[in-house]
Amino acid sequence: MTQGKKQRFGRPYIETYYRDTLVSNVERPSLEGQEKTEICVIGGGLAGLSTALGLVEKGKKVTLIESNRIGWGASGRNGGFVAKGYSASHERLVKKVGLERAQDLHRLAIKARSDIYNRIEEYNIECEPVRRGVLGVSWNQGRDVRDHIEFMDKNFDVTLEYWSKDKVREACQTTQYHDGYFADEDFQFHPLNYVHGLARIIEEKGGVIYEGTRAEKVEEKALGTGQGYIVRTPQGSIECDQVVLCCSIYINGISQKLKYASFPVYTYVMVTKPIPEELLENSLNTEYAVFDNRYAQDYYRRLPDNRILWGGRVSVKGVPENLAQIMTDDLIKIYPQLQDVVEPEYAWGGKLCYAPHKMPQIGQMKPGYWYNTCFGGHGLVPTAVGGDVVSSAIANGDERYKLFAPFSKPNFAGGPISPYVAQSVYYLWRARDVMKSLKKRSCASVVDKKEAA
Repeated sequence: MTQGKKQRFGRPYIETYYRDTLVSNVERPSLEGQEKTEICVIGGGLAGLSTALGLVEKGKKVTLIESNRIGWGASGRNGGFVAKGYSASHERLVKKVGLERAQDLHRLAIKARSDIYNRIEEYNIECEPVRRGVLGVSWNQGRDVRDHIEFMDKNFDVTLEYWSKDKVREACQTTQYHDGYFADEDFQFHPLNYVHGLARIIEEKGGVIYEGTRAEKVEEKALGTGQGYIVRTPQGSIECDQVVLCCSIYINGISQKLKYASFPVYTYVMVTKPIPEELLENSLNTEYAVFDNRYAQDYYRRLPDNRILWGGRVSVKGVPENLAQIMTDDLIKIYPQLQDVVEPEYAWGGKLCYAPHKMPQIGQMKPGYWYNTCFGGHGLVPTAVGGDVVSSAIANGDERYKLFAPFSKPNFAGGPISPYVAQSVYYLWRARDVMKSLKKRSCASVVDKKEAA
């Protein structure tokens, strides 16, 4: 093996709150020369790191390569919500694959959420605040929240706590929300610190990580046999028995099938400057993470130094120049009492990888050539699911990864025009939100008039 020099050829982290609050920012060398390993993992986001950690925990020799910095993409820029489930709703999963299979997929997610929490504890990963409790709030009056609670309790043995309008508004002091539900096992954390914690553990257990090392091509050692692969990089190569693609939307030229089986969309996050505690408690009077139930939802949480992290919106047009103001305006619409109080300090965007079914794509293209990708939306838990099932399949012959077969055939998702289709769908979602809200308010007005009469 030829060790790389202490240099990188990829891009550094963009300016974010997470970058500027890293506990440990270890820089890793680029690969130069040739290397041999059992498994090569391509991609240093949470899917790749979770897969690599699962493999080294099972005694496998692993080399992971990342074209930029580990956690450079969505894995290090997201909202930090560790919530059960996938981007596709439980109701949608039941319609797609039936109740029994949906329950199996749900159990994988519950295990993955526990795995994340247990790894933080076991390996002493500094990714605070690790606060339990996530609150889902409703924009509309009606039975939506209660129906969801009953559905989850009946079909998935999940106990969600119902919050009345008064209780919701005590925590979130806005007239926009009505009732909600509380999930006490979900939690929040600092995702980029968690990324670096996983990398540290992988290396402590004998794994090798290279940054600034882009995979250009994956070749079979003997064409058509699936008996080993060579991963070509600009400065070298890795010979391995098996390879796992965890490239998300950055698949580039490695696999055209996977590239066109998903589409990229941008989403955005803003972080405020610290807010005086009294003013903050008169608006967001809770340390629980919060999201609403609209199709085009907001999600947000208080940070340790009395900042607000605010996320939401979807676009295919990149990051607008006035993003900080756009996101601040969204916050003020919910909490108008913070007008002239909130000042943004950070605002950033990032690409997410979506498939039309809003589920991960996990499987094999040929023996020993794995893919573990497409985690847009609720990515933190599903990436841990993917890492678990793929590492277990490689190390132990576990076949749980086949639960994702209905979603994992790399079907064409629109190619170059797919992002614009996604944008159109997002606009449709926003229109549905408006129509649903108007309908609910109209019904509530009729009820009020009847009661007054």
